[in-house]
Amino acid sequence: MSVFSSARFPLALMAAAALTACGGGDDTTTTTPTATTQSVSIDFAATIGSSVLNIGKCADTQVNGIATRGGAAVNAKLTDLRFYVSNVKLLKADGTAVAVTLDESTWQANAGTDSVALIDFEDGTCTNGGATGGTNTKITGNVASGTYVGVSFVLGVPESLNHVNPALSTTPKPIDASVPGMAWSWQAGRKFMKIELSPENATTAGTYTGGVQIITAAGAQATTTTAGVTTNVANTNAFVYHLGNTGCVADAAATATGGYTCSANNQVPVTIAAFNPTSQRVTMDLQALFAGNNATQNTTGTAAGCMSAADDPQCPAMFTALTGAKSGGTVFRAIAK
Repeated sequence: MSVFSSARFPLALMAAAALTACGGGDDTTTTTPTATTQSVSIDFAATIGSSVLNIGKCADTQVNGIATRGGAAVNAKLTDLRFYVSNVKLLKADGTAVAVTLDESTWQANAGTDSVALIDFEDGTCTNGGATGGTNTKITGNVASGTYVGVSFVLGVPESLNHVNPALSTTPKPIDASVPGMAWSWQAGRKFMKIELSPENATTAGTYTGGVQIITAAGAQATTTTAGVTTNVANTNAFVYHLGNTGCVADAAATATGGYTCSANNQVPVTIAAFNPTSQRVTMDLQALFAGNNATQNTTGTAAGCMSAADDPQCPAMFTALTGAKSGGTVFRAIAK
């Protein structure tokens, strides 16, 4: 339970001093003040604009207005939504950032100077890969006592942990083999964020397969089947957004990063300057993330959706939206509990 109070939740540092006199002398003994900590709990949510999603069983994961077809909002099934949050810090009014030490659990771990937690909105009932079978929408830990007004974190897994072998017994949860759906084997690391959508079919309401059109690089409709939609059954006609480092290759000299180097570091620093964990939670707004894109279309010859490739036409708008999170964009923001 958080012990923050008031809009700026001030807490005084505890200090103790003992003064003793012996035989009328002037000698004194001073006890060094003991640093204290306070617990912190940060809740996460998922929203479509101002609407908070009630993530539950797969049958309940219809979302409205997330994708666009021809400029009009359409419905979709949200079959997976998970992301890693690392190196959480609370912010003081003067901008000082103080690290949060996470409670060790199935969902979060500390490793040296880095820490990582998995926020997981899927419960294993959808057709996503490597489901965990549980959900986690909260980060808990301790921070040095003080007055804090905001929060920062990194969307992604630190490079010191990103390439650690998930099969090793020393690899901590939540980046071990118990979360296979977040392993990105072809890039020798982890998926920092995994979102999978199945948009509603343009001609058949309530049907969430056949909802992704295949288009050419110029935007023209490619040669497909009925009503110009793809029949890519292997991907259930989903728009897949997997964020992670790319261009990762083995590099024996890169000992600090598990023997790999990556040409594109796609970790995203997030800052929310005004945040009170007692009364607020952090939301990921899917509408803001997908703004500027069209989750009902995919360019022929490219990955289904966006796999973090800079030359994939479906990716630039996604990266632009996330880049705004560094300076208070709307993809991640504070909302009331």
